[in-house]
Amino acid sequence: SAKEVVEVDLKIAEEELKTKSAFLAMMSHEIRTPMNGVVGMVDLLSGTELDTEQRQMLRTVQDSGHSLLTIIDDILDFSKIETGKLNIEIVDMSLADCIDAAAQTLALNASKVGIDLLTYIDPDIASLIQGDPTRVRQILINLGGNAIKFSGPDNKVLIRADKVVSDAGYSRIRFSVIDHGIGISKAAQSGLFDEFSQADTSTTRQFGGTGLGLAISKKMTQLMGGEIGLISET
Repeated sequence: SAKEVVEVDLKIAEEELKTKSAFLAMMSHEIRTPMNGVVGMVDLLSGTELDTEQRQMLRTVQDSGHSLLTIIDDILDFSKIETGKLNIEIVDMSLADCIDAAAQTLALNASKVGIDLLTYIDPDIASLIQGDPTRVRQILINLGGNAIKFSGPDNKVLIRADKVVSDAGYSRIRFSVIDHGIGISKAAQSGLFDEFSQADTSTTRQFGGTGLGLAISKKMTQLMGGEIGLISET
């Protein structure tokens, strides 16, 4: 019957998804192990005596290595999400510490391109809240990294957290990452949080990236009971 055919097709699709995700996870792990060795040795090499030209070349290798590790981590996270193996913790967390940690991670790239990175936390937010600090930090780093990447020099990027009280009387936190970059066209906005999606092909050529970061951020946000979106002007 039609129902049996649909059920069989769904089962096959689920098995194919599990196989694909398992393969991605395995390959990502196998690639990450030697890459950690490469990046570690390069970092040690940077502490030795080098001339100007050698140091410039080494910096390129460092940047490329760290970029590749970021891509590998994205693939691993995406595989975990697809197979339902990404765990969300609910623990006491300091929002100030979480945002400061994200800002510290982003600070070097911001300073390299002449961007002021600012943070703001609504004073009405309690010093300790319940949530997953690792995933919140990861989302903020992802969004903040994009804001820095697509903003020109002498601009500002603001990471802020505001307390929002719903009509039902319970409180939520709205995180915002605000920049003054190139903007996103209306046509590109609808699919921006889809897997492997970027605003256009020229974006990939100019700025790089897999297009997974925003999709992962969206899924993590949803797993934590939240929503994600954007407001942009071009």
